[in-house]
Amino acid sequence: MTARYDSQVPFDWETRKKYLDLPFPTSEYDSRVRMVRRAMEKKGIDALLVFGDAGDPGDLLYLSNFMPFGRAAVLLPLSGQPQVMTDAVLHGEPINSYAWMTWVQDFRAVHNAPGELAQAISSSLAKLRAKNVGLVGKDNMPASVWEPLLSRTRVRWVDFWFEFTSIKSIRSPREIALLREVGRITADAMRAAVEAIDVGKTESEIAAVANYTIASEGGHGGGFPTIVNSGPKSGLKHSYPTARRIARGDMIYLDMGAVRFGYQSDMSRTVVVGGADEQQKEVLDVIEEAFDTLTGMMRPGVRISRLVEKANEIADASGLKEKYRGRIYLGLMVHHAIATSFFEIPSLGLPDIRLKKSMSFAFEPMAHILDLGTAVIEDCLLITSDGSESFTPYEKVHW
Repeated sequence: MTARYDSQVPFDWETRKKYLDLPFPTSEYDSRVRMVRRAMEKKGIDALLVFGDAGDPGDLLYLSNFMPFGRAAVLLPLSGQPQVMTDAVLHGEPINSYAWMTWVQDFRAVHNAPGELAQAISSSLAKLRAKNVGLVGKDNMPASVWEPLLSRTRVRWVDFWFEFTSIKSIRSPREIALLREVGRITADAMRAAVEAIDVGKTESEIAAVANYTIASEGGHGGGFPTIVNSGPKSGLKHSYPTARRIARGDMIYLDMGAVRFGYQSDMSRTVVVGGADEQQKEVLDVIEEAFDTLTGMMRPGVRISRLVEKANEIADASGLKEKYRGRIYLGLMVHHAIATSFFEIPSLGLPDIRLKKSMSFAFEPMAHILDLGTAVIEDCLLITSDGSESFTPYEKVHW
């Protein structure tokens, strides 16, 4: 069913389904729902509420393939059909606000008014007679939703983020195939951008080459704005491309990532125009050593803490922290998840865990130094049965 909403264009399932364009067959989503429900049952949960928004839609995408313009929730009962609820409706028309993207038939739109989304969620929970409700995405939930939801429900809320993310962080074969495709597009964009670098070119011209390649090869856009950062400002790492013209001796930092169906990639390289001087080479060689050593250690069963320990050994032996005291950030074990979300397992912010087969993440040992530049090698990695594989294979050394 579809909840009542005053719109001029219908958005019922019969209208929506002919426009449906999923990255995977519905059997993939059925499998995900089954895995999540098994974990719910084990924890004694009657229903699961997954909350997200346009800034962090990854958990919503994983279950429903819905990417909202604003706030949304997926409600998954232990049995029965899931629901999608959102107050992110542009121009008053749910069908034009990505309602056509989701395979979930029960799509409920509400107005973006105080309390309406909370009311819709609490009404559904009451009809389900849920007593113990798992919650994922509370960090994204504003007080304007959470506080009325608390007052209107008589349920026991259970933090289910770790269980949900533990399932989501192991990529299925179909996800791996899509991540390979997105990684290939990203690597092609990086190659094109690096080959476009020349004295006199602007940062914006080089970024345009990367963005064109992503779009022309089937990317739906970039997961984040493409970075081409050169000259004195390059030691700041994150920036937008400007009209600054490339000069000989520049240490140029490039960072980009294609996205397709919400699945993202992330890749960085550092290029020195005309070859690195002694100072630049010293820093860049440390990054290459860290990348090669640490990726060589990655395999199922290896603890993140062991990799951090080795990264610290390399950092201490390099002497860079002392040499550039007050100017350097040196992080040789920086990594974040890669698929529909950047922040899940594995992550430095989580308790020490072991790597597992089919985990994927972006690995980016880095040194950014004020008034010198940013040295980074970043690839998207997949943990295989006996090591790791890059989703973004491309030459690492450009100095």
